[in-house]
Amino acid sequence: MKGCRIKLGNEAVSPVVGVMLMLVVTIMTAAMVSGFAGGLPDTSHKSSSIALKATYSQANGLTLVNMGGEPLGTSDMVVITRLTDTFGDSGHLTWTINPFDIVSKRGQDAGSEYAWYTEDGSYGQRSFAAGDAAYVAPEYMQNGMSDSDEYSVNNVNNLGKEFWVELSDSSGMIFAKTKAVIAK
Repeated sequence: MKGCRIKLGNEAVSPVVGVMLMLVVTIMTAAMVSGFAGGLPDTSHKSSSIALKATYSQANGLTLVNMGGEPLGTSDMVVITRLTDTFGDSGHLTWTINPFDIVSKRGQDAGSEYAWYTEDGSYGQRSFAAGDAAYVAPEYMQNGMSDSDEYSVNNVNNLGKEFWVELSDSSGMIFAKTKAVIAK
């Protein structure tokens, strides 16, 4: 067997690599076709967003103004207030404002025809469009918290402090957030 040599070459490597590349391209094409045929998730849903201005007066309550953006339906809107770090380590304290207590005309009663939800459970004010204002009387701000409570926005010792106002839908997606400063 002396002098007998087996010759090894690279002839088989090129066809194997070619077959593997064709297999990968075929799998990727099948995945794309399957995705389009089965329907890809709808990514065209755009979250709402508005420019929100919030002011708070211990005498007149909360005023929210939609400064611009799409009209938002009030039937699915949630208004949340959250204390800022100006209240110390109480940022975890939040209050959801009852939609019966939000009115579109200052001085109107909660649950009236001007409320986002009326006494009979129907929708009074159906949308919150650019230029619209909404009002919450001081007594409805923190679910009956006493004005003398240390964390009350109606406590005179908290003048000048701030709190967050967030608008979200019922699933929790926030589409507007701004700070309000507590004034007299």
